[in-house]
Amino acid sequence: MKIRIKAFTILLLMIVLALPKNVSAYEIHDDVFAPSAHVIVDSYSISNERIIPGAPFVLTLVIKNASTSARAIDTLVEISNPSGVSPKYGKVSEFYLGTLEPNTSQTIELEYDSWTSITSDTVDFYVTIATLDRNHTTTLRVPAGTEEPFSVLSLDIPTTGTQAESISTSLTFKVLGEDNVKDVAYIVKVDGEETVNSSIGIMKPGATKTSAAAFNIMEEGQHVIEVSLKYADEAGREHFMEVGKQAITIEKGTVTPAEANNPDYIGGNTTSPNYVGMGACAAVIVLLFFTFVIILKKK
Repeated sequence: MKIRIKAFTILLLMIVLALPKNVSAYEIHDDVFAPSAHVIVDSYSISNERIIPGAPFVLTLVIKNASTSARAIDTLVEISNPSGVSPKYGKVSEFYLGTLEPNTSQTIELEYDSWTSITSDTVDFYVTIATLDRNHTTTLRVPAGTEEPFSVLSLDIPTTGTQAESISTSLTFKVLGEDNVKDVAYIVKVDGEETVNSSIGIMKPGATKTSAAAFNIMEEGQHVIEVSLKYADEAGREHFMEVGKQAITIEKGTVTPAEANNPDYIGGNTTSPNYVGMGACAAVIVLLFFTFVIILKKK
């Protein structure tokens, strides 16, 4: 028994002597039980608050090393591509973040295109985070769909203009879903009063349309321009989709409202002669002259 104890003591002493001089048994114990980094999706958001079928969107992720002491080495984030969406650039959604220090984060932004074939209320993204010593997958459930039949691709409303001069608005939109949309019209209101009502008619699923309108605002000062789309449902009821509104400042021009309402005003130049009135006067004079000549001949 004493021989066994002595042999074990000698073996333990040899192990300790074989250790590097700058490493202690305590340090080895500490490394074995050292905490590993825990990288998580700290938060995420999506432009327009939901995926609108047929419209592009941006998915933003905040990736955080939630550990307070361990570094995350070789951090790789891979995002799956759910049915109905695809990255705008490339086919694979991977981001190599490298080393994340404890309690630090990085933001990832990814642009996507989506298809009108999306019919569900949500779309699931699967985010896999891998580091040197661990990996895990998180599911992000993103709301999708829209109650409106259109997706607005672009809208242009000016912020300034000149009294009595032409002002233009422009709207590009796309039909969502799988049904035709009837009695579509492009509506522009100025200070709540309908100024433009441009009929478009029936639009097919997936169709894209650009509508523009030109109009004048006669009063200088601040005004509000509102753009909307009108359409009818299957029962023939009218609906309005508010697209956007913009405050506009109208500066004083060369034409006043009084001049614009003057029937003699032509072409924005108040010094130009009224050729229509002059022609009418000339015709009356000629008629009176011939009438006078006829009367003299009868006498």
